[in-house]
Order: sequence, then structure tokens, then C-alpha cells
Amino acid sequence: MLTQQLELDQLPSPPDIASYTWRPARRANAPAIYQLRLAADKADGGGGAGTLQDTERLFEDSWVNPETDTLLALTPEGQAAALVCVFLNPQPEEEARAFIWDDVHPEHRGRGLEAFALAWGEARGRQRLQAAPDHLLRVLRNGSPDHLPQRIALLESRGFKRIRYFYRMRRALWQTIPDHQLPEGLTLRTYSPELRDALREAFNESFSDHWNFEPVTEEDWRIFFIERETFRPDLTFIVMDGGEIAAHSLNRVDPEENARQGLKEGWVGQLGTRRAWRKRGIASALLCESMRAFKAGGLDYAALGVDAENLTGAVAIYERLGFVPVKRFIAFAKSAE
Repeated sequence: MLTQQLELDQLPSPPDIASYTWRPARRANAPAIYQLRLAADKADGGGGAGTLQDTERLFEDSWVNPETDTLLALTPEGQAAALVCVFLNPQPEEEARAFIWDDVHPEHRGRGLEAFALAWGEARGRQRLQAAPDHLLRVLRNGSPDHLPQRIALLESRGFKRIRYFYRMRRALWQTIPDHQLPEGLTLRTYSPELRDALREAFNESFSDHWNFEPVTEEDWRIFFIERETFRPDLTFIVMDGGEIAAHSLNRVDPEENARQGLKEGWVGQLGTRRAWRKRGIASALLCESMRAFKAGGLDYAALGVDAENLTGAVAIYERLGFVPVKRFIAFAKSAE
């Protein structure tokens, strides 16, 4: 029996559901879950499996209680066949969003597990949203790369609608990197620990007017940004205006993912400029500095993710600097009212 009175027999069941052990995910399952993510990523071409440590962070995330908000299907041999997790900001501000992450190992697809996992995620998401403040809209969220028609058809058959598109963009570093300079009076430095709190505040302000942004807490900043194994302080650049942070580029390198993809790639993880310093070419200068540092570090490509409808004109900036889209992702939503 699952917690919160969410029973397996309340949902449409795949024919061979009894051949799996269904239970909440636990930290001891992290290696098996990581293998599921690797297999799914290879089959789907997502390029986002991350590291084993990234998978283990599921059990530190304040947005999910693994005992109540996850469901894992294990084979008799201990292989993770399917996983669904439901994430919800414990302090939503503008809208209560239950994010459903569901995946099925390629060897176990086509047996009805995909529909079952999604249905469980929806049911649990609705349960969690019942606790949201009454004045907030309640929505269920999910997503998919745009090249997976069966995945997209499943989401749409359940009433999910396409609401936003996101690009993954890439640029070859052997191409000439423009010499954009910072405006006079601003200085550039790399990240150091004494800037941790001020950088989080600048980050939250920089992205506060972005679509669906939710402020990052001190705990999440530490776990998912600053202490992430792939975070590169030496490649992370901060623009200072006297003692104030004007802009930043939080960058990372994932050697494991690079090895899997056969690439030497650096990621411009979060590139942001505070409102008072926008429209001065700072983002372009930061991006060029990041690319030069990546190249000097032996990398061949720079990559980043961007909202296709970003109101700050980010896509146009990236295209002018030579970035081109290599993947597109779709955000889906449906009302939980």
C-alpha cells in the first residue's frame, strides 16, 4: 500500500503490473534509478542524465518526499523498470505547480507502464495540490523532447497542452569569439565562496521576471548549484559594479556526460543580468568571456538552455554570437482544478 491512501488498484493497471515490485524510491535505489536514467537518455537522445550524485539529490530535495511522492517499479533482479516523482514548491507564490517526472526503462516500454506511471503522477499531484493556498491556481506540469511522438501523444491523450518551448543551443569554440567588452566602470571576477549569498540574491532578482520562475532558497542554492559536482567556480564569472553584483554566468562542465556524448562541452548554466544593468551589452560580454575560458580549458563547444519566448531577447543574443538550436523541449500543462 502507498501512503496518502493512493492505491495501485485505484488506477488503470498494465497487464503485467504484478511482475514488478512497486514501492517508494529510497536512497539505496539511486544506482538502479541512475541506470534507468542513462538507458532512457540513450534511447531518447535527451543528453541530461547527469551524474549519480544528481540522482542522489532526489533524496535531499525539499520539493519531494520520496516516501509519499515517488513510485518505483523494480524487477525481480533489482533493475529499475519505471519511476515517477511529483515535485511541488513547498511555498508557491503565483501558482501551485505539481511537476511530474516519469520515465520507463526502454526494455520495459510498450507494456502499459508509461500510461500507468503518468496516471499515478497525476493522481499524486492532485493530492499534493489540495494543500495549496486557496487563492492560487493549481496545475499539473510535465514535459518532453519534441522528437518523441509517442511520449507527446500520451501526454496529449491525458489532456496536457503545449504551453512553452525551450531550446538547447550549442556553439563551436573553434569559431572566432567576438571581443565584447564590459561597459566602463564594471569589473569581472570569478566565483569565490564569500559571494555565495549575494550571488543567490542577484540570481533571484535577475530571473524574477522570467516565465514561471520560482525563487531559489538557501538550501536549494547550496545543494543544486554551489555544491553540485559539475559546478565550476573557476569558469563562473560575476560582473561587479563596485560592491554590487550586476550580472553573472554560472557555468559547469560534466565530464561523464561529455564522455557519453563524445563531446568536450561546457555549459553556460545560468546567465543573468539584474534589471538596472540590462541593455548595456553585459550578457554578451559575459558569454564571450565564458566561451574564451571554455576554449582555454580545452573544451570544443559551449552549450546553454533558453526559453524560446524569453522576453529579454536572450535567443537573439545567443544567435548573434553563433549559437544554434540543437534540441527543442516542450513544456506541457493541464489544470488540476
